[in-house]
Amino acid sequence: MNTAEKIYQGVQDFPEPLALEVLHYVEFLRLKNQASLDLELEQKIQQGIDQANQGLGITIDDDYVNQLNLRVQQRLQIADE
Repeated sequence: MNTAEKIYQGVQDFPEPLALEVLHYVEFLRLKNQASLDLELEQKIQQGIDQANQGLGITIDDDYVNQLNLRVQQRLQIADE
């Protein structure tokens, strides 16, 4: 059983107000983590822009591109909600 399943089992019997509090905390953690990822992404983008302006070569590995695409998809999903 993974952690998410343990959390689910643990809150199944909670009264609605307490379950709602857990949900709010999960949403808070998601937003907090997203803000940190967004800041890191913005810093990397700015670094790339600075390097391009200085005429330096830019190399981006596949993992970075995949992470960037995933973050864009997540932002689009959040915007649709």
